[in-house]
Amino acid sequence: MLLKLLAAPKRLTRQNLADFLGVPKLDTVTGYMNNLRAAGIEIEHDVHFRYYVVPRKGFQELEYLSPLSETDKSRLKRLLGQLPTAEATQLYNKLESLYDYQQLGLEALREPEIEKINDIERACREKRRILLVGYRSRSGNDVRDRKVEAFALEPERGMIRAYDVDPDKRRTSFFLLSRMERVTILDEPWMCEAQHFYRQADAFNIVMDKTELVHLTLKVSAYNDLIERHPQARQYIRPGKESNTYDFQGRINASFIGLIPFVLGNHRHVEVHRPKGLLIKLGEEAAQQRKKWIMKGEGAP
Repeated sequence: MLLKLLAAPKRLTRQNLADFLGVPKLDTVTGYMNNLRAAGIEIEHDVHFRYYVVPRKGFQELEYLSPLSETDKSRLKRLLGQLPTAEATQLYNKLESLYDYQQLGLEALREPEIEKINDIERACREKRRILLVGYRSRSGNDVRDRKVEAFALEPERGMIRAYDVDPDKRRTSFFLLSRMERVTILDEPWMCEAQHFYRQADAFNIVMDKTELVHLTLKVSAYNDLIERHPQARQYIRPGKESNTYDFQGRINASFIGLIPFVLGNHRHVEVHRPKGLLIKLGEEAAQQRKKWIMKGEGAP
């Protein structure tokens, strides 16, 4: 319950917590809160009785709930090595996932993130459009306001699902809370609710009808970079045939958004097996980069 409160501050009532914990009585939740308070952890609520944890400096016991350090993870991995390979891999992936959720939970304690979440929740309830002010796009490589119809909020993953009403987009996409400066609720009702449907995103949080099956072999450095930047990619990864390698196989958006810069940035530690179209695009991108740097070098004094 404490980790849930850390991940979603000022969002959960006692009833929400009871549903999450699977307990029938609200008094049980109150009892849990009293136990935490008795241990010195401050739990408060806002005017709508949505609860949150108040972090206090110097409270050493709370440090046990901080994200796992690399040393912690290494020790746990050595211990898991005593188990059968398949079981050890499954448990280690769960530990990695827990680490990510802890990080997101601590990030969500920041007041600007809470304000964004509250505004988006309100817009969803009232079925009104919102403006994502100063959204930093990865695929478009620009910073601009985005008008969307947000219909699902996933604070634990730090993102929302929304229908992009831009005439050039007109599709459901994921938007990261960390990439928007703020949220403005507009006096415009939803007009595209029929298009609000869930579609599975790929490892790079891209939703696209056309996909390609991608097969890669990753060395440790590339594996670490991939799961740290895109934790959801773990579902496509298994231990490789050779020691200290990992096998990635999964369907990725056909434009390879997110994948191309990852491979180029880790080219010494990634082997691409398929598809052929990815190899062609990587070659084209590498040639453009080479030409760019050669021209800059020739023009240098």
